Amino acid sequence: MLSFTKTIFKILISISCLLLWSETSSGLEDTLTPGKGVITSPSLNVRVGPDRNQSVVQVLNKGDEVQILSYHGEWIKISYQEKAGYIRNRERYVHIVQAPELSREAKKDIHVKKKEIEVKKEIEVKKKEIEAERKVNAAKGKSKDIKLEIQKHQDQVKNFSNEETSIISGLDDMELALNRVNVQVRKIRTDLSGLDEKIRKISSDSIKLQQQIHITEEYIAKRISALYKLNLIGPMHILASADSVYDFIYRKFAMERILEYDDEVLAYHKENKKKLAMILGDLDNQKKEKVTLESDLSKQIQIMTQKRSRKKDLLKDIQDKKTLELAAIDSLKQAAQALDQTILSLHVEPKKKISRKPTSPFNEFKGLLKRPVKGKIISFFGPYQDGKYKVLNYRSGIEIKAERGEPVQAVHGGIVLYSGWFKSYGNMMIIDHGEHYYTLYAHAEELFKSKGDYVETEEVIATVGDTASMTGSNLYFEVRHRGEPMNPLNWLGDS
Repeated sequence: MLSFTKTIFKILISISCLLLWSETSSGLEDTLTPGKGVITSPSLNVRVGPDRNQSVVQVLNKGDEVQILSYHGEWIKISYQEKAGYIRNRERYVHIVQAPELSREAKKDIHVKKKEIEVKKEIEVKKKEIEAERKVNAAKGKSKDIKLEIQKHQDQVKNFSNEETSIISGLDDMELALNRVNVQVRKIRTDLSGLDEKIRKISSDSIKLQQQIHITEEYIAKRISALYKLNLIGPMHILASADSVYDFIYRKFAMERILEYDDEVLAYHKENKKKLAMILGDLDNQKKEKVTLESDLSKQIQIMTQKRSRKKDLLKDIQDKKTLELAAIDSLKQAAQALDQTILSLHVEPKKKISRKPTSPFNEFKGLLKRPVKGKIISFFGPYQDGKYKVLNYRSGIEIKAERGEPVQAVHGGIVLYSGWFKSYGNMMIIDHGEHYYTLYAHAEELFKSKGDYVETEEVIATVGDTASMTGSNLYFEVRHRGEPMNPLNWLGDS
């Protein structure tokens, strides 16, 4: 505060001196010795005062002779045809042909005038310094309130960030839960398919058995009818009517064979009826199990529908709110960094040695690889700017729009390095093609290969899905060399 008071004191002294010098230098212009000059510019404006913003009194032409009345720094006051005004004192404007001889007193007055100008400049500087110091002091006076306000906003931002992080994490957790429900639905559908096949087989066996039982019952009915008719005729002495001992033995043997066959038919009939009862019971159980599975499938589909609806709402919230969208972009950046680290750390040996045809090196197929899935490329490799918020981001691969369930093919043979869920990428597979070349496939619905499996070129390895995708069903595809992403379009052919 003391320095501020000293500054004010100095300024007051300077102003007093200036007033004194101003009084002693009044009438300075009249003390200068006049001179003559010749205009050298083709056209020169004569102004009311020594300032380019002053209005024009008259216009002089080259060769006009003027009377110099006085000097004012870089300006001179002249007279032409009884009109006075100011022009710039420069050779390209005017050539002074008779330099004025100044008296000692005039020189002294000029010195005083210069001093006056310097003092004026110093006063202006001091005024600016005082004004700046006043503003600084005012700002310092409010600094405490400003800091409190800043802290308040920082706390709000922190709270917003926590909420956004929670929403983004919730979206990823929901993606994972949705994927588990998808897996469960696929399993139930597979079980139902197997159960339908089993029910068809049991139904077919039961029909065949019923037909056999019907044939047996017809035979038994005929036998019973024949025996009943024999009994009505009366006792028939079949054995007693034999003509010889041989005929007697033959007839006895034949009767025994007939009775044994009847016993076998009856036993077979009983066994078939028992089997039919068991088969019909099993069929009933299988149908009940099918009803249970269908009920479970309906519940799982309902859960999946609700989760997809919730996911859609969350995505809409993220897309509608700038802070959430920026948080989502930041989350994707973090996920990409995590993926980079994961790829660098991955190493796997094949599960078993497989005899296969030798595969040409991956780098020989640059520009010739077949697309992993048929569809339209909707996102391209490299840096891009968010059209809504102008946020600069970087995409390490491409996105190919395709219908859910479309088959995904390996672009080249290799060993599966990773197969499973990865945050922000969903169901993902990484294939090692040798020589540190890798391809990556993400957002898949199903993965058909496991870590360590060998895949052939164009072998179906997955299906298209929307797991962890913010743009619907598509395939995210990358090509990497030594962990560094490369533009996939430079490797894919025209197909």
